[in-house]
Amino acid sequence: MLNFKNTTIAYIAILLLLMVGSLFFYFSGWVFCYVIISYLIIIIFGSFWMKFRFFVPTFTANKITNKPYVALTFDDGPHPVYTEQVLVLLRKYQIRATFFCIGKNIERYPDIFKKIVEEGHTIGNHSYSHKNTIGFNGTKCWINELEQTDTLIESFGVKKPAYFRPPFGVTSPHLAKAISFTSHTVIGWSIRPYDTSIKHKWAILRHIKRKLKPGSVVLLHDTHARIPFILERLLLFLHENNYKAVTINRLLDEK
Repeated sequence: MLNFKNTTIAYIAILLLLMVGSLFFYFSGWVFCYVIISYLIIIIFGSFWMKFRFFVPTFTANKITNKPYVALTFDDGPHPVYTEQVLVLLRKYQIRATFFCIGKNIERYPDIFKKIVEEGHTIGNHSYSHKNTIGFNGTKCWINELEQTDTLIESFGVKKPAYFRPPFGVTSPHLAKAISFTSHTVIGWSIRPYDTSIKHKWAILRHIKRKLKPGSVVLLHDTHARIPFILERLLLFLHENNYKAVTINRLLDEK
C-alpha cells in the first residue's frame, strides 16, 4: 500500500543503493536529484489527495454498500445567512446531514450552531482557525486546533465530535500524529463540485449528478449564495432517483 511510511522507506533504500553503487559505478549527480524530486512530488500529491490515504486513514466513500445511501456534508459554517437557509431545506425534505464546523465561526454565531445541533445533524470538527497556512502546522498546533474546536462543540451539550475534515483536504505527517492523539476519524469526500469557486449553479449540479452513486460523500459549503438553489435541486434529484441522504455516521455504519 502506497503511504508515507512505505514510500519514505523505499526512497531511502533507493538512495542507499545508489550511494553504494557509486563506489563501483559512475552515477551522475542528476540521478540523485531525480530520485529526491520524484519523492517530493509524491509527498505533495499525497498531501492534497485524500483518497490516497497517504498520511492518515481517511473515509471518502462507502464502496461496498448495497443501499442507495449518500452523505451530504457542509463545510466552513456556521454562516450568519446561508446556514439557516440550508437548515430550512433539510427540514423541508426531512434530511439529516453532516456539518463540519470551524471553531471561530461557532464562537461568532452560537445561535446558528445551536440550531444545527437541535435539528439532529451530525457535527464534525473542521479546525478552529481554518487559516490558509494551516497545512504547515506542527503537531502541537494541530492538536490545539482540534481540541479547541472540540471543547467549543462540547459546550453546547454535544459529545466530542468523532469526525474531522482537514481544511482544504490537506494532510501531513504532523496532522497524522495529532489525529493519533485526538482519535478522530478523518473524513474526506468522493464528490467535490468546487461549489465555492465555480459560479455556474447548473454546472455544479451536473457535476454532482454525474458522479453520484450509492455510498458517495458529497462536499458542499453552507457559506455562499448559490447553495440554497443547488441544495434544493439536489434534494429533488435524490428523491426522484430513490437515493436516501444520510449522515456520515450512518454511511460508516453501513460499511
